Amino acid sequence: MKLLLSAYACEPNRGTELGNGWNWALNTAKMGHEVWCLTTIEGKENILAEVERLALPNLHIVFVEVPAWVQKTFEYHLGFYIHYMYWQEQAYKTARQLDQELNFDLVHHVTIGSLQLGTALWRLNKPLIFGPAGGGQEAPKAFKKYFYSWWKMEVVRSWISRLLLTFNPNVRQAMRHASLVLTTNEDTYNMAKVNGARNAQMFLDTSLPESFYPPAYPVRAPAEELKIVWVGRLFARKGLPLVMEALGQVRPDVPFKLIILGDGQMHDYVPQWVEQYNLQGKVVWKGQVPWEEVKRAYTESDLFMFCSLRDSSAAQFLEAMAYGLPIVTLDLHGGKNLVPDEAGIKVPATAPVETVSALAAAVEKLYDNPALRERMGRHGYSFAKTQTWTLKTEHIARFYSKFT
Repeated sequence: MKLLLSAYACEPNRGTELGNGWNWALNTAKMGHEVWCLTTIEGKENILAEVERLALPNLHIVFVEVPAWVQKTFEYHLGFYIHYMYWQEQAYKTARQLDQELNFDLVHHVTIGSLQLGTALWRLNKPLIFGPAGGGQEAPKAFKKYFYSWWKMEVVRSWISRLLLTFNPNVRQAMRHASLVLTTNEDTYNMAKVNGARNAQMFLDTSLPESFYPPAYPVRAPAEELKIVWVGRLFARKGLPLVMEALGQVRPDVPFKLIILGDGQMHDYVPQWVEQYNLQGKVVWKGQVPWEEVKRAYTESDLFMFCSLRDSSAAQFLEAMAYGLPIVTLDLHGGKNLVPDEAGIKVPATAPVETVSALAAAVEKLYDNPALRERMGRHGYSFAKTQTWTLKTEHIARFYSKFT
């Protein structure tokens, strides 16, 4: 099959969108398809080095450039939108020329995985798969205090989302022309249907390479102190102050240690939260650490607690489950759909007072029940083993054969 991938974000050995774009390209090529992947010049050096190392003759990376003035928009916070929309038009022109020569069997848009940004490749009039994509989720207004001054950016994001859905023709047209629209959470599924998707399905975009998993389920010896790990960027929407407030309400007889791995724009607030929520001596903040240390923290901890207030489908959940950790999170957006009910405790995001209390109770319950922690951990581990990149691309290949 001659497959055209649109992967604006694409770079090997990276996480999030960049890693997703690269892994879709790599793993579909490994399945034997002739793959042409459109991407930006951002990770060109790393991509070329990896392509040369892999020596896959059926993996073709096509770098789509934009003018210098468009490239410069990256220096501004909202410049990404200009850059992406312009790149999409250039990508379509490149794709049209390639299609005249190659006659693609199918087009798959993989990144950016945001429904509101759409894709211009619907104009090729080829079978089109869009996604998996998120973008339909919005942070609950009741929790805006945890965003501090960054709440205004959530409001701006919501307005931009509505503007794109209204005025970006590549959204509705892509939804209507797509043979299949894959969405990572219910919020985005509903958005896809409202905007004309004829065939929308839920499909997790989070996957891991087989090399990430430990060789066997990590058995944890019972210990007096409950080790809780939090992994992520210190962005407002990631909800770290909500986690710390909840831990401040855990019963005094429950000994625990919170290990924070990550850094970001809320860096200066962490010491303040330790004081505010009376967590002195109970928090170890290590900042940004290498992957091996993240894996070690997953192995040595008893519980993964992550309560993002806006997330499409956070990879950290799958990483933690791959290491057999039970999850405490919110019953919201990506966490709601990615974490199986048997693999953790998902707390409704109703009002801060109620949610904080329920999160504290969840930690107490798992401290009091080591057997429950292990059952949840084993269930999450089994689930995570079904979410490798190899299995995910085999799954998507069945869609490919259906629509060609």
